[in-house]
Amino acid sequence: MTSSEEPILNAIYARRSIRKFVQDKPVERAKLETLLKAAMAAPSACNIQPWDFIIIEDKESIRAIQEGIAQYAGYNPSVVLVICGSNEFIPWKGYGIVDCACAMENIMIAAPALGLGTVCIGGFDRGKVKAQLEIPENIEAVGMLYVGYPDEEKPPRTKYLEEAVHWGKYDKARPRNPRPGNILEFGPEASL
Repeated sequence: MTSSEEPILNAIYARRSIRKFVQDKPVERAKLETLLKAAMAAPSACNIQPWDFIIIEDKESIRAIQEGIAQYAGYNPSVVLVICGSNEFIPWKGYGIVDCACAMENIMIAAPALGLGTVCIGGFDRGKVKAQLEIPENIEAVGMLYVGYPDEEKPPRTKYLEEAVHWGKYDKARPRNPRPGNILEFGPEASL
């Protein structure tokens, strides 16, 4: 690894799913704005930038959002960041899901550099969140991030698996086994 590669790869490997946050320690507005700047540096098809971001900091609103996602209600983030996608300027529709996912990843990679942790929440009641946050009909709540100061330490890592790589074409003869982090197969501890 060269000296120019190292900081970038280290930042990527430092991105870990944090599920325990320091209680009652708010995230400073300047740090949230830095995360949003990182998000909006993400690529988007035809530079449409279909995203909007809703930042929820008050505990009552966070609890109300968590009511619709019982499996993630035990986490205690200081901030819930809802990433919304719009079809308004997208001729092919789809709410810019890939673009919004790139923006989310930028936030997750930038967070550890600011001393913050994140966890991506994908399984939530979009209709309930849209109603609670008054999101217009033509805009979709694409994803959600819990953000806060980590109350757990996880070492940097990659999850590189040679069996996930196909050179030249897909190797249909290769058995497709559950991946080591698959919580459906191996339980919640698999993702730690």
